[in-house]
Amino acid sequence: MVRVALGLPVREGLTARGLTLPPRPPQLCAGCPHGDMYKALKLALADAGPSLVTSDVGCYSLGALPPYSAVETCVCMGASIGMARGASDAGFRPVVAVIGDSTFLHSGRTALLDAIAENTDMTLLILDNEVVAMTGGQASLVPSTRMEPLLRGLGVPPEHLHFVRAHPRQVEEIAALIRREVAHAGLSVIVGVRECVEAARTRKRALAARD
Repeated sequence: MVRVALGLPVREGLTARGLTLPPRPPQLCAGCPHGDMYKALKLALADAGPSLVTSDVGCYSLGALPPYSAVETCVCMGASIGMARGASDAGFRPVVAVIGDSTFLHSGRTALLDAIAENTDMTLLILDNEVVAMTGGQASLVPSTRMEPLLRGLGVPPEHLHFVRAHPRQVEEIAALIRREVAHAGLSVIVGVRECVEAARTRKRALAARD
């Protein structure tokens, strides 16, 4: 199609025959902190009945696929919070929105301000892996150390703002926290923090090469 649009001669494609390749859908990296947060989220909502988990654009969107099957929407950057707020305003509960730190800083803050102003009955999970992981591991606009004062400054109630370490040994503890905040009739925010495993490997290789 591109060659035709450029006025170039068409090249016919070849059909490979006799190859049966197993399906290999994309997955989160082994050891990814997002996986630990999704495990906790699934545990927390296991007995909640019908629930809605909205997601966003980022590598954590892979949480929609097995083995997690943890999220149900992915539209555009920042949409998870707005969709969760809309569902909550329509009377649906429990509602959880999932967004990454970079996407939140890029386009999630305005939607969160709306939810804060209305004290929307929803829980927001910010998956903070400290980098823009999906597009190459660039530094986030705001480091993790500044996320808490930013969220407090936006007006998130301090008693319903929690920071946890996204780690396999803390899955049960995080699940219990999510259950408590989902039961809260108002806005709550939980930030799961741990460095992207690929970014950590890259950083360690760079340090080793420097030494």
